[in-house]
Amino acid sequence: MAVPELAATSPFCPLPAPRPLPRLFGVGVVVLSLTCMGVMVRQAEKAAGLVAGKGTLTVERCEQRREGGQGRGASRSHTLCFGSFRADSGRVVRDGSALRGWYVTGEKVRVYREGHGYHPVGLRYFWGGLAFFFAGLAGVAVGVMTAVVGYRVRTVGESRAAWAMLRRTSVAPYVTWLFRAAGAGTAVCVLLLLVSP
Repeated sequence: MAVPELAATSPFCPLPAPRPLPRLFGVGVVVLSLTCMGVMVRQAEKAAGLVAGKGTLTVERCEQRREGGQGRGASRSHTLCFGSFRADSGRVVRDGSALRGWYVTGEKVRVYREGHGYHPVGLRYFWGGLAFFFAGLAGVAVGVMTAVVGYRVRTVGESRAAWAMLRRTSVAPYVTWLFRAAGAGTAVCVLLLLVSP
């Protein structure tokens, strides 16, 4: 005799029929994840120094700034450091350049100029960007799984049932590979981020 309250957690319970809206949601997740991955690869590339406008910013002073709107808890504070920027070519020198973050007075920070702002160059920022790239890969896997199965997973039992349904399709090995690559890549990048100077 079936027990209704256990139906949602059983891996053998039938899933609802695939619906078009969850499939569209899955496709949207894939597109959004791929877009974020592209942005993160570009950020990691810039953080590695593969960008024009590189130079050194010599920190002269740092200060706390508050930003935000009205109301309780609406404002946030961040640290801005100011100093002189000298391009690697030696032709561009800008005083009063601002860099977000806390640095020691007199410290020379490798940066690149983009728009009106300066961003640090270094391995920490490179590995951080790649970690978000691999997290986006997990988003692609979730989106593909949702698009194929045709409904959004909400419980552990539904997740097991979705995996059982996915295994009967030709897409299953690719989704498994995406999840494994995302997990391994994120773990390696976070580890390298923690040990980078």
